[in-house]
Amino acid sequence: MIDDVATANCFSELIEVLEQDAGYHLLVLDLSLTDITGSRGVAYVREHFPAVPVLVFSGTDSNDIVAECFEHGVHGFVSKSASMQVLVDAIRTVLDGGVYIPPAAARSMGYEPVEKTQVQCGIPDQTIRFTPKQQQVFDQLMLGVPNKIIARRLDMAEGTVKTHLHSIYQVLRVNNRAQAILKSRQLQLLD
Repeated sequence: MIDDVATANCFSELIEVLEQDAGYHLLVLDLSLTDITGSRGVAYVREHFPAVPVLVFSGTDSNDIVAECFEHGVHGFVSKSASMQVLVDAIRTVLDGGVYIPPAAARSMGYEPVEKTQVQCGIPDQTIRFTPKQQQVFDQLMLGVPNKIIARRLDMAEGTVKTHLHSIYQVLRVNNRAQAILKSRQLQLLD
């Protein structure tokens, strides 16, 4: 059940709302707010309010934009042309701690959408092992935390975070954050 809903007509109004109460369980964000456009708003929100999961709901849904939003740490992306059921499913997925990536975007990143009963990992009978520091970075990555915040939280340089992420991507056989999240779901590495 949703207890509290706030709305904002522009990005500066959204920031005021979040500064008053950053305890929201979900932020549904349009990429076309009047005073900021594109993924810059996503990057700002993820950096300053990392505990608030972000679901982008946008009329702009090119695979490049979707991938860019996931690079900034969003938890889901839904096109405004999608059905209401897709939006509801995406919201439920994010509220349950999951990640929703549109099937077309997932395919463009080299993944076929995975049914909940399928596990197609591409890493046969291999246990995924990270160093303790990589595990800490991986945990933050799965929360959608941007690199700068990971560095601050783990008391390491941002370059070190990027090095750990590169190693994590190699272990998972992926190239970026969005692919890492997808692969982690496929391997059932997420709690």
